[in-house]
Amino acid sequence: MSQDTYEDNRGWQKGQARTYSDSAISERICAIKRTRIENKNYFVRFRDAWQVSAQLVPSDISHTERALENLNRRLEINSNATVKTISPFIRYFRIAAIWILLFSLGIIASRLIFKTSGYSDQVSDISVMAPMGSKAITFLPDGSKVWLNAGSKIIYSIGGNKKEREVMLTGEAYFDVAKDQKKPFIVEAEGLVVKVHGTQFNVKAYPEEKAVETTLVEGSVSVNSKDNPSDIVTLKPNEQVLFFKATGDRRESLVVTRGIDPERFTLWINDRLQITGETLGSLAVMLERKYDVKIHFEIPALKELRFTGYIENETIEQVLEMIKISSSVDYTMKEREIWLKNK
Repeated sequence: MSQDTYEDNRGWQKGQARTYSDSAISERICAIKRTRIENKNYFVRFRDAWQVSAQLVPSDISHTERALENLNRRLEINSNATVKTISPFIRYFRIAAIWILLFSLGIIASRLIFKTSGYSDQVSDISVMAPMGSKAITFLPDGSKVWLNAGSKIIYSIGGNKKEREVMLTGEAYFDVAKDQKKPFIVEAEGLVVKVHGTQFNVKAYPEEKAVETTLVEGSVSVNSKDNPSDIVTLKPNEQVLFFKATGDRRESLVVTRGIDPERFTLWINDRLQITGETLGSLAVMLERKYDVKIHFEIPALKELRFTGYIENETIEQVLEMIKISSSVDYTMKEREIWLKNK
């Protein structure tokens, strides 16, 4: 190659180099700028998308749709774009399921409320018992208060919308009845029926005893035999009725005693016993219930001895010593068994 040709080629190369440098570099710079702008726009869009997505609440359909619409506006998605949402059928199905659930919970709650309020159509029997050697106090659903003496039990029902408040008694109980004129209070004990509205009275009805004893403290009660409801006796305060059970040679009967001291027959609720001319046989039964012991008579004639006095906080050993000191009776005791005999 000649020198002139070389210079021309070099000049052409230089010219081309200058031309390339001016245009290519400008285009390159513009491309870089466009890329940076696009990257910035993408960054802004993704940032906005992230911020909007943080506000979505998947469990709430309406909130989700509003959030998606907001996202569309922020990202300037055209109106032809589609957003996948839950179909109306599924939405209505979910709403229906929620209403069914709420309705079911309402039914369950109403049943529980009616049951605890005493309006249930199911009747349940409740039993309360005082074992030998102890007493018990309980409150009935209507607010009435009941004291149970040793070896006694009551049974009453709850539910069923009954028109009467009924209690079955075995043993001895003192009743302080809540007033309710619309629902009479009835006690059934060993064939005797005691009907009251609001009063205080004592009923002694042990199966092994010949008579059922009802003592009125205040208010008014009517008493009749379960087998003879037309024969009714009405008691006033300080009166007592004895219901003698039918035996092989005697019919049942009601005998009223007026002017009695009701405290004598209700001291047991305060851990006291008043004994007035009581036979040792009857006293032994009282002691068996109060102290949860078993008393045997080696000589049956000892049962006819009579005693008078008070028993309060004494132990069974102290009571036996008092009997021994005041009579010709002696005793031996082994654990809960007691034998009475002559000295």
